[in-house]
Amino acid sequence: MINDVPMNDGFSEEKSSWLTLAREAYESSTMYLNTNYRRQWDRNLKLFQSEHPSGSKYGTPQYTHRSRLFRPKTRSAIRTNEAAVAAAFFATEDVMSVYPQNDSDPDQRASAIILKHLLQYRLTKTIPWFQTVIAAYQEAMVFGSVISHQFWDYKEEIVKSEKDIVDDLQNPVINEDGTPAIDIEENTKVLKDCPSVRLVASENFRIDPAADWNDPINSSPFVIEVIPMYVQDVMQKMKDVDAKTGEPKWKKLSEAELLMSSRRSEFDSTRAARQGKRQDPMADRQENIKEYDTVFVHKNIVRKKGKDYIFYTCGIYHMLSDVKPLTEVYPHLREGERPYVMGGASIEAHRIYPSSLVEMTQDLQTAANDIANQRTDNVQLVLNKRYHIRRSSNIDINALKRSVPGGSVMMDDPIGDVQVINTPDITASAYEEQDRLNVDFDDIAGTFSQGTVQSNRLMNETVGGMEMLSGQANTMIEYMIRTFSETWIEPVLSQIVRLEQFYETDEVVLAVATNKSEGENVEEPGFFQKFAGDIDNLLRHEMTVGVNVGIGATDPVRKIEKLLIGIRTMAEVNPDVIMYLNQPEITKEVFGALGYKDSKRFVKEEEQPRLEQIMAQLEEVSGAVQQLMERGADKELEVQGRIQSALIKGQSDIQAAKEKAMGDITSTQIASESRERMDTTKQSIAMIDSRIKAEKNDIARGELLLQKEALVHKMLLEEEANIGVSPGNDEGKQMSDVLMNDKYGSVPGAEG
Repeated sequence: MINDVPMNDGFSEEKSSWLTLAREAYESSTMYLNTNYRRQWDRNLKLFQSEHPSGSKYGTPQYTHRSRLFRPKTRSAIRTNEAAVAAAFFATEDVMSVYPQNDSDPDQRASAIILKHLLQYRLTKTIPWFQTVIAAYQEAMVFGSVISHQFWDYKEEIVKSEKDIVDDLQNPVINEDGTPAIDIEENTKVLKDCPSVRLVASENFRIDPAADWNDPINSSPFVIEVIPMYVQDVMQKMKDVDAKTGEPKWKKLSEAELLMSSRRSEFDSTRAARQGKRQDPMADRQENIKEYDTVFVHKNIVRKKGKDYIFYTCGIYHMLSDVKPLTEVYPHLREGERPYVMGGASIEAHRIYPSSLVEMTQDLQTAANDIANQRTDNVQLVLNKRYHIRRSSNIDINALKRSVPGGSVMMDDPIGDVQVINTPDITASAYEEQDRLNVDFDDIAGTFSQGTVQSNRLMNETVGGMEMLSGQANTMIEYMIRTFSETWIEPVLSQIVRLEQFYETDEVVLAVATNKSEGENVEEPGFFQKFAGDIDNLLRHEMTVGVNVGIGATDPVRKIEKLLIGIRTMAEVNPDVIMYLNQPEITKEVFGALGYKDSKRFVKEEEQPRLEQIMAQLEEVSGAVQQLMERGADKELEVQGRIQSALIKGQSDIQAAKEKAMGDITSTQIASESRERMDTTKQSIAMIDSRIKAEKNDIARGELLLQKEALVHKMLLEEEANIGVSPGNDEGKQMSDVLMNDKYGSVPGAEG
């Protein structure tokens, strides 16, 4: 039977049992999701979209004529986190590294170098990696977790072309009707041949609730992905023929069967909340199905007797494909591994779906909305007063409501008929409460805003206080980024590496090895060329993928400072470490932190560093001295003197080069620290200026002016301290060095 498990797996099951198993797994997991997470996910999406959730009081008739503003605190916090992710992962192109299992094996080292460049090539040329990472982090912020599918995307088409038929003498053959004879040639054109990473919507994924929270994907007895597909794409799959078996890839279904599977077994409120007003086909529709209607195909991965099997179903009603071992469809996977990765930005023990940032801040978002709307209503009542009017009084109510400057209202008894209701102005206390809410919100979200500084008045008085607040915010964001990197980025990249090892073409590997591996630290020139006839052996080694993201990755100035501190510390422990610094990598890291991906246009790499030249000269002198020694022992004393002089000179040159390098590092660090202090001082002056404008009390304004004057004086002293003499001035004139303060601030197509 075509829908049975292959006989070589030791047993055979009818297709109905597999369909029943898939249906029961889907229904039980869907019931668990609806009971525990569906309502919260819908609320999270609404808050992220800056909309009041369903059931909010702002949607009731009582609030028809009241303020219904939504303060986008949640959206702002997530955008801030997304910007931090972009700064951490995409400052340079060399964010990730590939390491061999055995560093002493030259073949493994060569494999690691090639795989690193292959991965870099795919992430920058064929995979929309930037959009994917930002979208994945956004999904983790909203839902608490992100799910992705890694696979090799290969597509081809048959291209037919006409070719004239010729005889042995290359003369065209003519048909009986006088027309040239034509032969039809069929050629295969490759449309796609590359790895792919596709994000899976959380509402379209099902796993067992009892799965291990450390590894829910691989520990669950089943994994089901709900794939929305157009009818025309499903029909095409039914026509496509498997090259191995010669049979259609998917079982042919009737139009009525497809129509049944175009309806979800439950109302997907999360999908509706995510896509807005888009509606799926209605359940009671009677007309014929159209090519662009949506069909929900289920991709089922089920574990039976310790082995994973994969098959497709049309909804939960009909089998679409044969049941196959998972390793037959995804041969690159390790034992017990599935082609999905599930990660997040936070960790909650023993919980498959951890709380998202939106969920943790939802009460504070609601309170912020209430304060803003109440303050707006209060301002409206202060400016547009309410009136108590006696019944049956002779008053022009329309004229009273207009209340225009210079207007008049006709009435018989103004004192007795009309009473003006004066509403007290409470905006000042509302703003204070808003500031407190901002502090609580920013503490949870890991953001740093002006409201946080203004609320922490004690810390606001000092520059160090602001640095403390900013540092705490950066630490929280960097923690979430590090968690996201460990749980999603690295596992995804590891699967892409294995895809490259299994599917990548020899032409791409050789091109990358030739163009990208020049200058790598290998044993001899042309090291990679020797693998030209054995690419599989070059890529077969087990590798480890690491992402170079840690604490301080979101602050470029701190990132550079920590790099310099590390170099200085190592130089103090071992001064010879300066000789082995990888200057091109340091240059890339520094300019990458400053926002430049490519540093080649700023720093030209020397063919031979200065220290290497000195060492070569020293070896040359030593060789010449050795020759002199061999010429005669009578000149031994002279020779020894020359040896000693050469060694002293060489060591002196090396020491001078070391000291110069250390001096450059120290100067760079001092300049960086000074620049940071200047930026912080300017920020403090700007905030004091804003407070002076808003302050009405003369005494308080005077105190602020004194604080500003002190900071300005401090900044001037800092600028004077940075004035020096430019060494490259031919005329010997003094030049002032100016410290420049830099300012920086889809749904994929379904696959079967």
